[in-house]
Amino acid sequence: MNSASTYSEQTRPGQQEPTAGASSPQNNPHLAQAEWQTLPWQQPPLADKCWLHREQPVTNQPYVIISQTALQQIDAHGRSNLRTELGGALLGKAYRHEDKMFVEIRAALPAVSPDHGPIHFTFDADTWTQLQRDQAAHYPDLDMVGWFHTHPALGVFYSSDDVVVHAAAFTLPWHVGLVVDPVSKEVGFFGWINGQLAPFSGCYELLDQFADTMMPWRVVRTAVWYDGSHEPETEHTAGVYVPGSSALSVSAINPRLSLLVGAFGILLSLILLIGWVIPMSLQVGQLQNVVLTMSNPALAASNTAACPDYRLRILSPLTGTSYPVGDKISLLGTANHPDAARYQLEIRPAGTDNWALLHTKRWDASLGQLGQWNTASYQPGSYELRLKAVDRNNVRLAGSEVCQISLELRP
Repeated sequence: MNSASTYSEQTRPGQQEPTAGASSPQNNPHLAQAEWQTLPWQQPPLADKCWLHREQPVTNQPYVIISQTALQQIDAHGRSNLRTELGGALLGKAYRHEDKMFVEIRAALPAVSPDHGPIHFTFDADTWTQLQRDQAAHYPDLDMVGWFHTHPALGVFYSSDDVVVHAAAFTLPWHVGLVVDPVSKEVGFFGWINGQLAPFSGCYELLDQFADTMMPWRVVRTAVWYDGSHEPETEHTAGVYVPGSSALSVSAINPRLSLLVGAFGILLSLILLIGWVIPMSLQVGQLQNVVLTMSNPALAASNTAACPDYRLRILSPLTGTSYPVGDKISLLGTANHPDAARYQLEIRPAGTDNWALLHTKRWDASLGQLGQWNTASYQPGSYELRLKAVDRNNVRLAGSEVCQISLELRP
């Protein structure tokens, strides 16, 4: 798959004008006016200098332009080890042109992490320091605009762990994530659309080295697994078909054989528990600690001020974000207070005194989904949401801080 021109849906952007109004501060609620104003004005290199892969950006999606230099760097790092997940940082510039936002990726920095395996990759504190040092040494004029990692033979999607890392460490509207399956040769971009993480419809390849495309993968658009229970799309789903004529009869199985099979199942369960479940739990704990460390500087200008206690913190959505009435908003964060009997998510119209219970959670959640707000029955306007820890009498714990954010519903 060395030539993207073999895909019927891919055309040169000069032949098809991008949709207007894709990321204006008025149309995109995730772009706070202050953040929009920090982006410089720049002419994007679209006409005759880029190749569109898959589809143009959907409404409110940033335009992603990735250079052939960065593609080669990611491809080389991803193919260096197909038995484990690898990752790194995306470097470039974010800017605005007319009423659209652009993310131009010029380079990719491989990350060296001791904590990675066939189904996970973690940025630890040393990895983060190494990336910042390499960026300063080799690309001092570029900014960190996102991250990438591989899913060897797993397909392209954003796992619940990926959601946590992105929501904690890459909070700006132009921060993007790239997932590559170097085995199936597929790739997909993810990022903020309307204040929530979502798959991007496509991207542009900057023809900075060759006059034609050299994208090494097929660009796909899959899904974000917020809670880890998402069912993959049909094209990524694998299964086993057993014809009805060859079905086994339960009554024909020998009882002694059943006993042996049962014993083998118990033994296999113990092996999995010792060899996989326990180590995986330790890895998840390490991931949580790392992301909490990363989230403090990343959220300094967003939700940290509204949530001073790291044990009671809403990471996503960002305070000040707006949504259309009817959206179902997933609330991600941490609820992990040692003295809490339960946790409550409450809501009220801004400027009023009466809080209404939105969701009750009886167990701790470390960097996971705290609840969901179905806005279908609410009127447009400003709302305040808060997360608090309570005792068995539903009284807020003495000395505990409350996490309180503001959201806007628009018609």
